[in-house]
Amino acid sequence: MNTEQTTILCDLVLLSWNNWEETDACLESLLASTRVPCRLFIVDNGSEAPVRQALAQIKPRGAIREVVLLQNEINEGFPRGMNRGIQASASPYVCLLNNDLRFTVGWMHEMMEVARANPEIGLVNPTSSTFGNFPPKGVSLQRYADALRARTGEFVEVGMCIGFCVLIKREVLQRLGGLSEEVERIFFEDEDFSVRAQRAGFRSVVASAAYVYHAEHRTVRKMPEREALFARNQRWCHERWGRWVRMAWPHFEPLVPGSAELRAWLQRLQGWTRRRIHVYVYCAMPPGVSSVELFRSVGLTPHADIHWNPIPEPLARWATAAHILKRRKKPFDIVAAPDDRFAAWMKRLKPLHRAEVIPQDDDERLAAVWQAKARVPSSVQGASAQGPVAAIR
Repeated sequence: MNTEQTTILCDLVLLSWNNWEETDACLESLLASTRVPCRLFIVDNGSEAPVRQALAQIKPRGAIREVVLLQNEINEGFPRGMNRGIQASASPYVCLLNNDLRFTVGWMHEMMEVARANPEIGLVNPTSSTFGNFPPKGVSLQRYADALRARTGEFVEVGMCIGFCVLIKREVLQRLGGLSEEVERIFFEDEDFSVRAQRAGFRSVVASAAYVYHAEHRTVRKMPEREALFARNQRWCHERWGRWVRMAWPHFEPLVPGSAELRAWLQRLQGWTRRRIHVYVYCAMPPGVSSVELFRSVGLTPHADIHWNPIPEPLARWATAAHILKRRKKPFDIVAAPDDRFAAWMKRLKPLHRAEVIPQDDDERLAAVWQAKARVPSSVQGASAQGPVAAIR
């Protein structure tokens, strides 16, 4: 028998707090769909007695070889609850799970294969409804997941992994420890962990062919203090790492798939996204070529925080300016101007768009304006402001 078929490869940590109907459906889906040998730690955060009793009856099944119930007497919050499971784990991978998930066959295997694909990958999310991926009407979750298998081995880099279902390599936990318990109960502990992982040299990705459905926030939706908690923890995270910045990056030169110039340019954009920047590219696309294909033509991984806005070439400057001016709800912080002509034009229009206009080739000024706009603490500026990091192939 294959050793990998009997060895526990991953410890699953599922956090529970009342809401038994949701947790029961999640556990049934997990036990039925998991094919990788796992151990399941259920961390119960002070649920009522009937829920505790029901959780105590959960037995191992299939590839889930062992079930361990870790009972907290009170609600310790998300970070402390998850950390209790993390501390009890010992496998090469740990996967943190909300109790409002529905799984599909192959979910764990594909996430682990992606994690193994590159030593720089430290955190992996599955493709999910959380990211806007829903089965078409009349298509089951499993049929939808089966269709995604055509993308086996593919992944997209992201600025952060979301904690609803995240696979973490043991090496990352050894370097960072667990989730920050400075977070008040819930929200932004996943963003903080992702930033710390990136600063330690690890990347966060989404596995394209692993699918998990997430019925978001059903457990916390009824919390009366939810919005206040979100605001307080967001402020804590931004004070620690700086806020996210939006940068417009027009590009008026032709993009040549497979060229060294394209590779260098995409690597530069990836470097900016790794500073908690959403980069919005405005450019004419090569006929019949998608942004994903552009990355893959030069051996790079697409990044979800590079947002592509195809512009008709004859009207590229006018169309780009119009797009920048139209952003009212979430305006740009920075416009990275590709040439003096466009820079002068956008500076005259600054009363309308209010962004700082900086030449694209002036990395020093771009970094300085980014630090000011993001309000990056001086304690993290040095590491965050270094040049673009080598891209995941």
